[in-house]
Amino acid sequence: KIGKTGLEKTFDNYLLGKPGKATYEVDAHGRRVKKVIHIDGQEGKVIKTTFDKDLQIFAYNRLNELSGSVVVMDMSGKILCCTSYPSFNVNNFTYGISHEDYNKLKVDEKKPLINKALSSSYPPGSTIKMIVALSALENKIITKNFKHICKGDVELYDQKYHCWKDKGHGVVDLNKAIKESCDIYFYEVARLLGIDRLKETANKFGLGKVVLENFHEEKNGLIPSTTWKKGALGKSWYIGETMISGIGQGYMKSTCIQLCTMMTQLANGGFKVSPTFDVNKEIQLNKKIINNDEHLKIIMNALFAATNEQGGTSYSSRISGKLKMAGKTGTSQVRRITERQRELDLKNKDLPWKFRDHSLFVGYGPTIDPQYSISVIIDHGGSGSSTAAPIARDIMKKCFEIYKKNINAV
Repeated sequence: KIGKTGLEKTFDNYLLGKPGKATYEVDAHGRRVKKVIHIDGQEGKVIKTTFDKDLQIFAYNRLNELSGSVVVMDMSGKILCCTSYPSFNVNNFTYGISHEDYNKLKVDEKKPLINKALSSSYPPGSTIKMIVALSALENKIITKNFKHICKGDVELYDQKYHCWKDKGHGVVDLNKAIKESCDIYFYEVARLLGIDRLKETANKFGLGKVVLENFHEEKNGLIPSTTWKKGALGKSWYIGETMISGIGQGYMKSTCIQLCTMMTQLANGGFKVSPTFDVNKEIQLNKKIINNDEHLKIIMNALFAATNEQGGTSYSSRISGKLKMAGKTGTSQVRRITERQRELDLKNKDLPWKFRDHSLFVGYGPTIDPQYSISVIIDHGGSGSSTAAPIARDIMKKCFEIYKKNINAV
């Protein structure tokens, strides 16, 4: 038996060891006469993972019949939880699974055979808005005082771009734009910034490329650029594509583990991490990936407001008490919405499951001296505030229980 995916494949040679060997001299009747060669086998080595078992089980159960994934890391990039729901019983494969049982897993629309945390990619939606803002600040495109007016939509070359809030947000600054997730603000910031500078910053924060070592099933995701489109599609890049990239739509794709990596590097002060499942891997946080700590402070203050101040998109999922969570919701479309559909005002729950929006949340906690980052993606779960954020809140509460227990133990 050899590992096929995940940790079992990546560390197969390490875990397996080597078989022993014995050679015997035998007589004409096949009876052993004497041992000629004897080589002892080598035991496989033991790997201690970074997983917190209680947290992993809690997160899996909290997904509760939904289709999606959860990743939790500490500030150094050690992965404490990486769960995908629904899953399957691996023991059924040990001696060969029946065709009937395997076909059931293959045709299930919730795809239990796929590790969604690593192998499913999604438009990041509004969870990327912090990176858009940070990139614009770092490239001196805007300042923290940059304001823009949101009237609910904006038109460019006969194409209308909508905000999620039909009547608009009015005059919006950077803090309010992240707190209330104003799309019009980020259309404009992305337009001023340009896709190539956005890609550079996004790549630094772990988006658009694999973040683990030697996990063949991990998807790259995609942060597009002008040269990427020319090479991949043979077409020129359009400014409208830059605008929708500013709210994490269009060609953009990311995975749950990439979004958690992004959030970790925001919450740990802007230091690069290399996520790992190996508890013994040496961790060094010595490479800064931001130019100005003040820019990061602006982003983190806005994330705090988004979860802990009235009007924030995840305010209903705030955690009361001394230990608080902060973060950003995301809702990513899987279909183009026509003007006719907007007039009909169709709700997600009224659509077939596969046409509903994906629900996302990224966050960290505690907000003072962060210890954990989290990403939650629920397939076709609707808005980030209604589905992903409450799940993140409950899992972060569990993290805080573990945190307090560890402090008391010390």
